[in-house]
Amino acid sequence: MIALDRYRQKTVAVLGLGRSGVAAARALAAGGARVLAWDDDPARRRAGEVRALTLADLGGVDFADVAALVPSPGVPLTHPAPHPVVARARKAGCEVLGD
Repeated sequence: MIALDRYRQKTVAVLGLGRSGVAAARALAAGGARVLAWDDDPARRRAGEVRALTLADLGGVDFADVAALVPSPGVPLTHPAPHPVVARARKAGCEVLGD
């Protein structure tokens, strides 16, 4: 795993806790970021691999205090419409990192 230290001592939100989301959250945490993780699917939030992560419902997070949002590949950024969390992050001026 590569530790992502660009966000050391900053808060980063990860949306989507499939393989890539969990890997991103772990790499960010290893680099010293405060990671807030969430998945809309309750089963994913209960999965064993996410137990070490800090879960936070991103629908209620103040994105003015978040350095970046990392949505998983399946989270819509634009089409057919952005996920509500992505839209809120952008509105707050939070950097959204995704493809």
